Amino acid sequence: MASFDGEAFIRRFNTVWDQHDIDGIAEMFTEDAVFEASFGPEPHGERAVGKEAALKQAAAIFERIPDLHFAEIRHFVSDQFAVVESVTTGTPTGGSPFEVHLVDVLTIRDGKIAAKRSYRKSRL
Repeated sequence: MASFDGEAFIRRFNTVWDQHDIDGIAEMFTEDAVFEASFGPEPHGERAVGKEAALKQAAAIFERIPDLHFAEIRHFVSDQFAVVESVTTGTPTGGSPFEVHLVDVLTIRDGKIAAKRSYRKSRL
């Protein structure tokens, strides 16, 4: 594999998620990717295994929160691991607007996302 450009990878990651670009997201996932959303019925949130399931889950999130927006605060990236912290805003369909901090922990393999685990602050 060619040299990994971590900064370009993070710029692309931020862009495709903020623009709800499912095709762009697909290009970034490995075929066996794991995506754990920051909410769901299990302690790890809602887990999707495999690229197709991960994309379906991402599309459902964008459908549920059509104005979902991510604004990066900071990140760390290497060729195997990345952490992206952002302020996330949106209004779920039929719900109230929210603003929370989100952290995505990414496992990177051969320049693609093998695992995306999302964690967000919650108000109790």
